[in-house]
Amino acid sequence: MKILYNTSTGNSLYVAKKIKNAFENCELISIPKAIKNNNFEVEDEMIGFIYPIHYAGVPIVMYDFLSKVKVNSDAYIFAIGVSGGGGANTSFYQINKLLGRNINNYFTVKYISNYIKMSKNPTEKRVNNAIEKYDGKIEEFIQSLLKKEEKDASFKYGIGCVEYKIFKDVLKNKDKNFNVNEDCIGCNMCEKICPVNNITIENNKPKWNGKCVDCMACINICAKKAINIGRSTIKRKRYKNPYIEANELL
Repeated sequence: MKILYNTSTGNSLYVAKKIKNAFENCELISIPKAIKNNNFEVEDEMIGFIYPIHYAGVPIVMYDFLSKVKVNSDAYIFAIGVSGGGGANTSFYQINKLLGRNINNYFTVKYISNYIKMSKNPTEKRVNNAIEKYDGKIEEFIQSLLKKEEKDASFKYGIGCVEYKIFKDVLKNKDKNFNVNEDCIGCNMCEKICPVNNITIENNKPKWNGKCVDCMACINICAKKAINIGRSTIKRKRYKNPYIEANELL
């Protein structure tokens, strides 16, 4: 069994680890690393995709991966979309379309939005409450997976697909207003965590190169809160799943 996951601040990895612990011979594979290693074949009999919801759909990195991946045609495939409170049906539709077949099972984990570009990140108390609320539901879904239960996955093209297309194909220069201040210590964490190698280090400071996929990993994980988007994020809290270490996200 393989679980392919995409994570920026640890929520999806947290869920993936909980699923992994319930199965023997289960391997977790980072989707950005799979792309870098040109690993696009998954022959396992059971395959999972776990990822955050970006603009109603899958992260751009995952969309690109799904466009190329070849999976076992007889595999039992499940998907878990980890959202900031909204639905994940558009992402399930995308996975079906890109794989050329319907997934067998699916689940939406609804935490709290940590999209710092548009809103304040949640307090520690709200984060812990949201995670605790869904731990039991994740365990229920694990039981469904162990039984290889099937769900109707006939999702249709909807408004979320339109929203996602604008996000993916129309909104360019997603890193246009990213900047770094004097608190930067040149640790290179932002360069290492970027899933698309969009950040280079020049004069010991990060430079964004126009290929941003809007994952918010660099700004949220910066140890010194030195990275901002314009001035709007200067006083906003950063977010990382409290049960995931920063080095697990690299």
